[in-house]
Amino acid sequence: MKSNQNRQFHYRVHLFLIVLLTLYKYSTAQSFHFTALSTGGGLRSSSINAIIKDRYGLMWFATDDGLAKYDGTNFTVYRNKNNDPGSLPANEIPTIYEDSSGTIWVGTSGGSLAMYDRKNDRFLNFPADAGPNTLGSNVVKCITSDHRGSIWVGHYRGLDLIDPVTKKVTPFSDSNGKPFKLTTVCLLEDRQKRMWIGTNEGLFITDQQGKILRKFMHNPSNSRSICNNVVRDILEDNSGNIWLATTDGLSMTTPALNGFITYRHESTTNTISSNSLNALGVDAQNRIWVGSTSGLDILDPATGKVEAVSYDSRNGQTTRLKDVNSIHIDQDGLYWVGTYRNGIIKSDSHLNLFNLVQYDPFNKHGLPAPIVTSFAETGNGKIYVGTDMGGVACFDPVQKTFEQLKLQSAIKGSEKGIRVVSLLLTRQNQLLVGTFFDGLFVVDITTGKYRQLTKENSHLLNSNDIFSLSTDSKGRIWIGTNGGGFTVLNPQLELVARFSREPGPNETILPLNPYIRDILEDRAGNFWIATHGGGIAKLDPAMQHFTVYTSYQSHLPGDKIFSVLEDRQGNIWVGSYGGGLGLLDKKTNQFVTFTEEDGLLNNNIYKIVQDKKGLLWLSTNEGICSFDPDTRKFNKYTFHNSVQHNNFVRGSGMLASNGTVYMGGLEGFNYFDPAGLKKNTNAPAVLFTELRIANRAVSPSPKGPIKENISITDCIDLDYRQNFSISFVGLNYTAPEQNQYAYRLEGFEKEWNYTGNTNTAAYTNLDPGEYIFQVKASNNDGIWNEKGKSIRIVVHPPLWRTPYAYTLYLLLIAGILLFIRYKGIQKVKRKFLEQQQQMEREQERRETERVRELDRLKIKFITNLSHEFRTPISLILGPIDTLIRKEKNEHSFNQLRMIRQNGRRLLNLVNQLLDFRKMEEQELKLQLADGEFIAFVHEATDSFRDMAERKKITLSFESNVHKIFTRFDPDKIERILFNLLSNAFKFTLEGGRIVVAVEKNHPDQDMVTIKVRDTGIGIAAEHHDKIFEHFFQESTPAAILNKGTGIGLSITREFARMHGGEISVESEPGKGSTFTLTIPLRPVMEGEATVPFLQSTEEDDIAAHPISLEIPESDTDLPVILIVEDNDDLRFYLKDNLRLQYRVIEACNGKEGWQKALSQHPQLIVSDISMPYMDGMDLCKKIKQDKRTHHIPFILLTALTGEEEQLKGLETGANDYILKPFNVEILHTKIRNLLSLNNCAKHTYSRQIKIEDAAPVIQPEDERLMSEIMAYLDKHLTDTQLSVEALSRQVGMSRSSLYSKVLELTGQTPVEFIRSVKLERAAVLLEKSDMNIAQVAYTVGFATPNYFARSFKAKYNMLPSAYMHLKRNTDKGKVSA
Repeated sequence: MKSNQNRQFHYRVHLFLIVLLTLYKYSTAQSFHFTALSTGGGLRSSSINAIIKDRYGLMWFATDDGLAKYDGTNFTVYRNKNNDPGSLPANEIPTIYEDSSGTIWVGTSGGSLAMYDRKNDRFLNFPADAGPNTLGSNVVKCITSDHRGSIWVGHYRGLDLIDPVTKKVTPFSDSNGKPFKLTTVCLLEDRQKRMWIGTNEGLFITDQQGKILRKFMHNPSNSRSICNNVVRDILEDNSGNIWLATTDGLSMTTPALNGFITYRHESTTNTISSNSLNALGVDAQNRIWVGSTSGLDILDPATGKVEAVSYDSRNGQTTRLKDVNSIHIDQDGLYWVGTYRNGIIKSDSHLNLFNLVQYDPFNKHGLPAPIVTSFAETGNGKIYVGTDMGGVACFDPVQKTFEQLKLQSAIKGSEKGIRVVSLLLTRQNQLLVGTFFDGLFVVDITTGKYRQLTKENSHLLNSNDIFSLSTDSKGRIWIGTNGGGFTVLNPQLELVARFSREPGPNETILPLNPYIRDILEDRAGNFWIATHGGGIAKLDPAMQHFTVYTSYQSHLPGDKIFSVLEDRQGNIWVGSYGGGLGLLDKKTNQFVTFTEEDGLLNNNIYKIVQDKKGLLWLSTNEGICSFDPDTRKFNKYTFHNSVQHNNFVRGSGMLASNGTVYMGGLEGFNYFDPAGLKKNTNAPAVLFTELRIANRAVSPSPKGPIKENISITDCIDLDYRQNFSISFVGLNYTAPEQNQYAYRLEGFEKEWNYTGNTNTAAYTNLDPGEYIFQVKASNNDGIWNEKGKSIRIVVHPPLWRTPYAYTLYLLLIAGILLFIRYKGIQKVKRKFLEQQQQMEREQERRETERVRELDRLKIKFITNLSHEFRTPISLILGPIDTLIRKEKNEHSFNQLRMIRQNGRRLLNLVNQLLDFRKMEEQELKLQLADGEFIAFVHEATDSFRDMAERKKITLSFESNVHKIFTRFDPDKIERILFNLLSNAFKFTLEGGRIVVAVEKNHPDQDMVTIKVRDTGIGIAAEHHDKIFEHFFQESTPAAILNKGTGIGLSITREFARMHGGEISVESEPGKGSTFTLTIPLRPVMEGEATVPFLQSTEEDDIAAHPISLEIPESDTDLPVILIVEDNDDLRFYLKDNLRLQYRVIEACNGKEGWQKALSQHPQLIVSDISMPYMDGMDLCKKIKQDKRTHHIPFILLTALTGEEEQLKGLETGANDYILKPFNVEILHTKIRNLLSLNNCAKHTYSRQIKIEDAAPVIQPEDERLMSEIMAYLDKHLTDTQLSVEALSRQVGMSRSSLYSKVLELTGQTPVEFIRSVKLERAAVLLEKSDMNIAQVAYTVGFATPNYFARSFKAKYNMLPSAYMHLKRNTDKGKVSA
């Protein structure tokens, strides 16, 4: 009985409360600010079915197209992938749940249940309808867990329980033991560990053991029953009450289960928005959030008040709160709402959202135009808003409505609207409206009447562009114009002063740019004038003095200043266009600048406002920024805080009397109360999101760098030299884009790297070892999570730096030490043996050096001996040639001819020794020439005819080729034949036979074979290869006198190889030998021969150059030749052969030759090379380098036959090079040629005396000397004191040397040459000028006209007067003297 009375009492109390709630009306609903995260933010679907926040702080969203994970910055979407068992089984996700162990369970529609494996970032799927241990349906509706850890899975065909450890699936049974087959929609375990089961057919409750205790069904006749049987969501509030969302209202019951209280949609205002409910949530104030198909409601159970969260068009919010599917309220004060087709709606109590008023053309009580340019506040708190092309409207902040002021401009062209630029409310309650182009409007705000002032109808204005309006402490009005300076009016709007660049009467000159943007009076009574392009100026009104500040001389942030502010401490702040924020330092009178690098949002500052707390608020191109002058830190507010996206407008801003800040821009205006802004105190948790190695994302694997997902792993294993990057995120859902990060790698870095909002760190080439990577993050309000997150990084060493490698190194070192010890012992044992061997080697070395030294001395001796032989041979061959030419007796001629032939053979032997030396030193080179080869071989063979006759040996020549015109080295081929024939005659006895045969077996081939066959003593077979070695000599019979050197055949083989051929021998002792020379000879046409050699007889050579025996009449007329030779016989021989044609001077060495060259001035020098004191090359170099003697031709005479010696001699300046022995006629010819060449040059100079300067060309030394003489004569032509001494000093030569040189080159003495030049110039002047004879004489440097006349007649055979008369009558042309 008592129980029934209690029930009736409770029923009456609840009924009374319901009546009170019904009677209580609310006129307005709370306005919430929401941010939408739709598919544009990374979601694949806009239908959100369930929302959870896991233990790591990550948000999970179940959608119709996959499961989305959100870290505040990026979405990661999991979907079904074909042939991937680790992916989701289906993409439609009705529900998601995280159990007490942190495991996430995902229910799908059509794919059954999936468990998320966080370590491997994969899913474990539970099949359905597949037999035992499977779910009863693949359409999962809800998931929860109980106090025992079991997972309850509600699906389309009932309810199953899963053991999360064994993964065993057990169907849920009712109290009768029958399987529970009702479609389970929602599940909840309350604080009493009872399980609430919501189905399409009622509500069930179980006890702690999972047995059904009661079933609740709707009873239309019982108002205390559940309001509907279809239960879509179940919620337990902070008081333990159970709330049920059904398809026909909201029901609530107490933990005692004594009936339900129902909330339904009614026609009154204090009701829920719809009866079709989908989701429930409870906040920290125990308010119930109710999501329905019509929107979102907030129910306060304590008061019964219902607040509908809906779209408020005047607040600028565009989020549509309808079709709510899910609600999640986390402990950080964030409200997450999942909708059907409208994505995720988020409301953040920590996010500061500014009020935004925008232009709406369909709202007649709205903002009249999009662009807001100025503000002015009335006494009653209303705000006048100036717009571009929309005039002025009065804004009511309470009602959020506008009342338009009706202003009409009298100026043509303004019919479409007035472009308001500035506003000012005066103390007389008049509203001044500054415009662009339309002048100034004065509006009486009480009556609404106005008048328009323009420069055309009023003397108060000099410009119709009013860009700035301000009032001073005396009530005066300061009007800044765009280009006209500024004007000061008294409170009665009478003119006080005008400042302009071009002042008129009673006006003051403005010393800066007249484009005024802002005017401010500071507390000292000074006025600060900001200009566009001219910087800023301070006006002292008492002194009428301006102080100008610019970027150049005072470090102003820029010369375009849009806003000036004096703060409460008296500091002057300026906002510039592009230069940032400036603060005037009163001590230095210079500005300190704050830019984007210091944290400023943007460097374009349009307006500066200071709030009541002292913070500066700045409008920029990228949003609104606050600045704390004390800490000098910036806070940024962008479109995430409902700040308009577009730029703000210059000077459009104001601080209202109630502390509200207004900022106008191109998309309307923002207004906010800085005191109401909240600070986010939630330090963001830090998670690692991605690991990349070599720029490739790394997934967890048993043998990979990470064994678990990067978000939960505690270690990263890297190989040596692996470059990696790691990404991280601070879980801040309020304004994640304003997060700040810092990281460091312990073991590698000591200091933190502060990277701003960059959330990736990269490292390369780390040394092996262990490191700790640490990250910390701050939220949008600068609250740092100092604990942050850390992970261990192990860089494994390469194989060669592992412990095994170091162990191996130690073993190797130990082995090496043992080996060294062993080797040391062996070394001691071998020491005595090595000493003995060393002594033997030393003895061998000395013997080798002795033999080598003997060889060197032998070669040196042979070379020196050969050089010594060449001079006597020259003295033998030279006179013999002379005697042969003179001899008429045939018998004597033949004897002399035999002497010459044997002399030449002796010379051949000497040359052979020299060739051997060159061959040893690798100096031999081919000297190829074109010629007829067969005739050449035949002639060389014939030279041995006399020897054959003397030794009674038959010598014959054979050839199967008539002629071969080819290119070869005649000297070396001759040497080859000489050696082979010499050996053949040497080893062939009297009566023998020698044959020289030339063969060419194949006409198409270039190979030619020369065979020398004899019937001599032969060569043993074992010596066939040795005979071509150096110094090899075979023992011969007593009948053969062998005095050879043993080098002939070695030289022969070398010469053959130089021609590309080879030589071989076939011989048998007692039968004779055959030497075969095979060389390639490419035929050339006779006309192709470029360097032919003569195949003439010696007699022809003698006859070709007959010697003249005529003796000149006087020895002084002969050319002078200097012979320098240390060998007296050769010098005598040369003098004897040259004395008839030349005057010969002798010198026995180079030093004496140099002295005689200077004193005797010879016309040619013949010199030997090898001489004492000074050799021939040094003498030649000295002769050619001296200006006094460099013109003398020089012939070198030497026994040195090498090309290098010849080239060296010619490089010293020698004109020719003759080898000993030589033909004296060749010497005669070369001397005549050189003297003839010199005479030609002398003749040329004597005939080419020119008045005009020669062209600047590169000249030989003789031409340069003559050019220098002519230039000096031209310069001093008028000088009567011109002398040979002065000329010799000018050219740097002695008088005697100059005398010889000029005489040689011109054929005249220096005096005659100077006189000749003067007379040539005089002849030109007599012919071409109008001077008289005396003037011409003095002009060309003659002392008296008489001497000039005599000299002129001597040269031209007529007097100057006759010459002048003759030339001037025939030629009228004149030139100026």
